[in-house]
Amino acid sequence: MIFLLVCAVALLALVGFVFWRNWVSPWRDARELVEAIAADRPPRTFLITGNEHAHRFGLVLEKLWQEKQEQSEQEHERASRVEAILAALPDGFVFLDGKGRIRLTNPAFNRLFDLARVETGRPLLETVRDIALDRIVTETLADGKPRQLPLQVPHAQGNLEIEATVASLSNQSKRLEGAIVLFRDNTRVHRVEEMRRDFVANVSHELRTPLSIFRGYLETLLETPEQPPQELLRILEVMEKHSNRLNSLVEDVLSLAQLEQPAARLDLTEIYLPDFLAAILRDWEKRFESKLLRSSLEAPVDLPIILADEHRLQEIIYNLLDNALKYSQPEGTVNVKVARATDHVLISVSDRGVGIPARDLPRIFERFYRADKARSREAGGTGLGLSIVKHIAELHGGGVAAESAPDRGTTISVSLPIQPAVAASVTET
Repeated sequence: MIFLLVCAVALLALVGFVFWRNWVSPWRDARELVEAIAADRPPRTFLITGNEHAHRFGLVLEKLWQEKQEQSEQEHERASRVEAILAALPDGFVFLDGKGRIRLTNPAFNRLFDLARVETGRPLLETVRDIALDRIVTETLADGKPRQLPLQVPHAQGNLEIEATVASLSNQSKRLEGAIVLFRDNTRVHRVEEMRRDFVANVSHELRTPLSIFRGYLETLLETPEQPPQELLRILEVMEKHSNRLNSLVEDVLSLAQLEQPAARLDLTEIYLPDFLAAILRDWEKRFESKLLRSSLEAPVDLPIILADEHRLQEIIYNLLDNALKYSQPEGTVNVKVARATDHVLISVSDRGVGIPARDLPRIFERFYRADKARSREAGGTGLGLSIVKHIAELHGGGVAAESAPDRGTTISVSLPIQPAVAASVTET
């Protein structure tokens, strides 16, 4: 009896084990697989044993997991491409949902509006506080029509001139789902256009005076050709003076135009500055003597030989000496000094003339800018000399600076690299 009971218990245990192994354990494993997939966690294994149905179910889950991983990788790749495209856009980009809330931006947008980060889900008006922009965004979300708006955005380097373009986004059923806003920085374009207008206006103004004088005197000579010798001589002297001024203006404009070309090149040669500057000062002796000026040169003999365009460097020195000559008081001194600073040399020309007011000093390298317009025209200046000096220095990889005070004189300094970085892209002679 006891034996039969033991056999029955053993049989039940065997049946229970077989049932658990074939029907309970496989579906418990299947549940764990489903939970792992739902949590996007790699399952321990997809192999489910016990019965054929559970085994097939495991294979189906494995296929679903693989497809999910492939879709996830594709989505990640698409997101990465979109992110890369947006990061490469030079224009600021904002994607808005149907309620005008920010959903996506790019780095250029953050830079334009000087934002450390942008919180998604907030209305655009809270980030870009411009009522006019908010109005056209609302109108575009309402009727789907694209709109444009010029904006002035305060920035650390001055106001930015930005053009905002709003365009709607629709789904396949042509239902409006949101809008994109592009912010294009046109500051440089506006500044270049303004410089072009100023340049044309200034050149026209500079040409008008000498041409009107020529016209007036020519009409005088045509109407009354019999002029007293002294009056005729005076007229010819005035015409010669303004002819020289016109010639200087044309030469400076052409020189500046050549320097501003993208393809501007330098013909580099080795120059020993002490000998180079001494030769120029010798050529200027008579001009200095005509105004009772003295000149001096401070140039250490151990200065290194530099690579520079000899003609352009001569143009720099001529312009600086010409300014010093024009604005120096008689019996003054013009001092030319050269010093070495690491990998650069510093050439400075100083005078003890009328000087420049502090308010004008930052602008003296602008084209046609004159601190004292009446005195500059009387001296025969074109207003382009220092702009030419700046362009030549920058073309060499250097720069310019100015120090001055009224009635105490002016010092213009030009920094030139000993070995310019442009050497490889120019013709060396």
